[in-house]
Amino acid sequence: MSGITGRHMIGEYLNTTPKKEAKTWGVMGSGFTEANEEVNAQTDSKKYINDASATGSVKSYEWTKPIVADLIEDEEVIAYLADIGRLMKTGGECETEHVTVHFNKPVSGKDNIYYARKIGVSVAISSFSDNDGEMQIEGDLLGRGDIVEGEFDTVARTFTEKAGIVVQPEN
Repeated sequence: MSGITGRHMIGEYLNTTPKKEAKTWGVMGSGFTEANEEVNAQTDSKKYINDASATGSVKSYEWTKPIVADLIEDEEVIAYLADIGRLMKTGGECETEHVTVHFNKPVSGKDNIYYARKIGVSVAISSFSDNDGEMQIEGDLLGRGDIVEGEFDTVARTFTEKAGIVVQPEN
């Protein structure tokens, strides 16, 4: 048994140039104090006349990633998020993509390439708050559509959609 996955084994990347063809995957690392993934299963249940208990099912998901970060303007992703919040951008002006990289799942036979999941997001900044004299930015990345599986190259910072990815088994 390899144990519990450490938070440092899950990488977070945000496309900070969504209007350009070439994506710029900025690291959500330094400055971020919270970036939790909430999948929020949307459920339904039905009770059939011949059953004493209801039958439950999952209809969809409402993916959200609440974020909290120290307002470090030199950090590319934080500056991008702050710009959206300060200018109160809406619609397509606050839409981009997010990639979650699983560093504990390297792609077999490839260096610096890991299993990853990409999802379109809308950036919803809710506040710029004072945290004991230091400014923070808070908000949510709201999922847009379905998760796309693939692999992420941490050197070239590129995402490639799934096409028979073989993940190396854990030791």
